[in-house]
Amino acid sequence: MKRVIFTIFTAALFLSCGRGEMKNWQLVNLPKGYSDSHILSINTKNDQILLGTYGRGALFSKNNGRDWNVFDTSKGLSWDFILGGDWDSDYMILATLGDGVNISTNGGTNWIRYGYNFFGVEYLYTVGAVIKNHTKYVPTADGLVIFDDIKKWRAVTEKEGLPSQYIYDIAFRGDTIALGTLHGFSISFDRGATWAYFSPNSTMNVNNLPDTKVRAVEFAGKTLYAGCDDGLFMSPNMGGTWQRLGQDTLSSEYIHDLLFDADGTLWIATYKEVASFQPAKQLWKVFNTANGLPVGSINCLGIDGSGRLLAGTNYGLYKLTSKNITPVSEPPVDAEFSQVEEPLHQWMLRPIAPDEQNDRDQTYLYGSTMGGNFRQHQGNEYNNPEGVPTLAIDDGMIVFTDTSIGHAVLRCDRQQDGSDIFAHYHHQNEIIRNVGDHLRRGEQIGTVGKKGNVTNEHLHFEVAYTANGSPSESTMTHTRNSELWIAPHPGCGTIVGNLVDSQGMPVGGARIYGLTKPIPTETPFSFAETYKDKVNPDNVYRENFAIGDVPAGDYIIYSEVDGAKSRIKVHVDAGKVTRVTMQLKK
Repeated sequence: MKRVIFTIFTAALFLSCGRGEMKNWQLVNLPKGYSDSHILSINTKNDQILLGTYGRGALFSKNNGRDWNVFDTSKGLSWDFILGGDWDSDYMILATLGDGVNISTNGGTNWIRYGYNFFGVEYLYTVGAVIKNHTKYVPTADGLVIFDDIKKWRAVTEKEGLPSQYIYDIAFRGDTIALGTLHGFSISFDRGATWAYFSPNSTMNVNNLPDTKVRAVEFAGKTLYAGCDDGLFMSPNMGGTWQRLGQDTLSSEYIHDLLFDADGTLWIATYKEVASFQPAKQLWKVFNTANGLPVGSINCLGIDGSGRLLAGTNYGLYKLTSKNITPVSEPPVDAEFSQVEEPLHQWMLRPIAPDEQNDRDQTYLYGSTMGGNFRQHQGNEYNNPEGVPTLAIDDGMIVFTDTSIGHAVLRCDRQQDGSDIFAHYHHQNEIIRNVGDHLRRGEQIGTVGKKGNVTNEHLHFEVAYTANGSPSESTMTHTRNSELWIAPHPGCGTIVGNLVDSQGMPVGGARIYGLTKPIPTETPFSFAETYKDKVNPDNVYRENFAIGDVPAGDYIIYSEVDGAKSRIKVHVDAGKVTRVTMQLKK
């Protein structure tokens, strides 16, 4: 998530001359315990820097990174997952992942919560904040929230002309606002009063909406830039026509952030690299692991007060320098797992169509607690606007409905080892099927909603593995990890693992680090958690953690519990399963 752009006139000088070639990336020293933080957002104004982190609050420096203040729940924040923020002389606003915004009127000494207590179950999943002439703009999964003051607010959604209320990014210059959404690039020239939208990849879905997820937006004059899941696109004529950029240069199609520096160079953060593009010269330069960046997930970009480029990653904040890289000695691995196998039962379709938001919320996967903040999760979340169709994951019969809470149960026609398999659809706004209806794979069951115990509009999806086929028994004693039942995204595989102690006993509630995923950016993957006592292993795999949608490749994954460590190398192939065992040793 980017910030509002403030011109920094020293940037061009710093990046192009005077201090040697800017060629390598160096980890920035943050306060003790924060240097390896998962950085979700960067906002800079002159010598001031604001960083948002995954689960560690926000960091704010007034002197270009020499000293930092930490804002977190111990200092009055309602939530420590920060996807953006902004400030002016009167206010500081922090955008959270799941609890709206926190606003301070005294420089962060005290905070006012605008979350569930203020909004209810909408506008809680934010992706940033911009303050412009004292008006506060907050892009969310439910629309663009505009605060005229800290109590008076309104929301811009599809009713006001957006193609989708589900927003990924915002860029702001003058009276012009650009938004990246689930359905294309949106732009307003009158601060949100009216909107136009475009499809950068020129494709439309069955509802005649742009069929491209725009996760990053930028613009300069009449030229628009859109960072999508299928590449970087540019329009030279305010959306009239679009063309693909960098397809022969960038190694990843997933674009996470876009940023102009003062000399007009466009900086691009992709899943795998940082790149610069000079439009006038059509000149590209790419920085990756060979230049010191960590493997995978470059999340956000910024420019500090000296004109130095910053990159937020899953493993800390990095800065572009002219210094040579000092090789880092990596500790040895305990074991290597390169053998892959065919999945046993990944035959289910996703319950949400691919032209909608069909990625699982990576912050609250099966068996996880979002880092100890919630109870163990019995299923997976598919965050989407209300009304998005929910789909049958295979041929089957509706055997249970409860419209008061939006719950429907599909019993699959096919069994697994003689047992019935049930798919549970929760929180639906509407259920269009009745008990006894037989559906074909991909047919609609209902629509995404917010009924029941929820904090946002989403589908909570569960797979239940029972012997007697009773839908009432799809409780915590019968759920299974749906990542082992639903086929991964193209180009991705699945890791099925066990974390055990020195005696070979399963270790629950531990974190598995080392993997990165390109999407979703609004609810990103940071770590996996091993199962505890309220969730269940698969009947065959008998795992205590599983990680789906892992891009094919080689990874070093690791865990540490009470000083005991495990570190292994894992190979992942597309469409395949890799089984691993991690044993903790001191």
